[in-house]
Amino acid sequence: MNLLIPYVHLVKHQDPLFSEFTYGDASRRAKILKNKLNKGDYVFFHTTIRNKKYITAYYVVDRVLDTSEAIKDRNIVAKYNNPHIVDFLDPEKEKYKEDAILFGDPITSRILDKPLLFDRSLAEKLSLDIKFPEGRTEGQSIGSTTRAWRELTEKDVEILLDAIKSSESDIKYLDIILSTDEVTEIIEKDLENFIEKYPRLIGGNLKLIARQLDTDKGRIDLLFEDPDGTPVIVELKIDKIGRKVITQLRGYMNWVDKETHRKSRGILVCKGVMPAFEEDFKKLSGIKIYRYGWELKIEQL
Repeated sequence: MNLLIPYVHLVKHQDPLFSEFTYGDASRRAKILKNKLNKGDYVFFHTTIRNKKYITAYYVVDRVLDTSEAIKDRNIVAKYNNPHIVDFLDPEKEKYKEDAILFGDPITSRILDKPLLFDRSLAEKLSLDIKFPEGRTEGQSIGSTTRAWRELTEKDVEILLDAIKSSESDIKYLDIILSTDEVTEIIEKDLENFIEKYPRLIGGNLKLIARQLDTDKGRIDLLFEDPDGTPVIVELKIDKIGRKVITQLRGYMNWVDKETHRKSRGILVCKGVMPAFEEDFKKLSGIKIYRYGWELKIEQL
């Protein structure tokens, strides 16, 4: 069985927990996980982002365990933080009779760099038989039909994987005119692609050293080097920024300074600065802030 599963972002119950490719559920759905899924099956997750549906990740099933059994394995308890495992370890938490944990294969499961828009065009290619009656938006039609788990055929899986590949290869560069809808759907990964392709936008003749570089301080979006060998750390934010982002960037800079034995400089690319911090940010040393925006263009259809 392959599944399409909806989820909602909950701060106190992060499930699915994409950082470790786990997903837990209880009662009837736990039984489905335990009894229907097999190693190698696909589970696609979708959610709502800015009133539109997106597929954000998929797991290739490695195994499904009863949560009460999973917590008996000290290696699982030491490694995984899924809230279903954490709650089962808490003697004060109420336990469900049926509770299961799905573990995705960490090699073949993926969090999508660019969420896949789940619109009518995609929906009509799948075997879900979603209707689009007059008077309802695409989002409403898709949302009502996929509120519960939906089973996917092998053909559906191929369609989704092909759509993901096509979407991620369709990078929006600066010489392409974006529609109004596309501008509102720009995500951090798109901005990262822009800067990688056009580093001159942030000044100087920069050479890319690394992208999405893992450090003990977090993940650096882009690491460049300028002509004199100075490391340049670029942090990207889709929204307006406050002081917390400066602290984050300084942490990256300190890490790079120690690793390279050179004094780095930092660049922030963002939507803007929160008014309360504008004066403070003007006094920053070693960090430059750039605001991104979109040029209005008109072309004949």
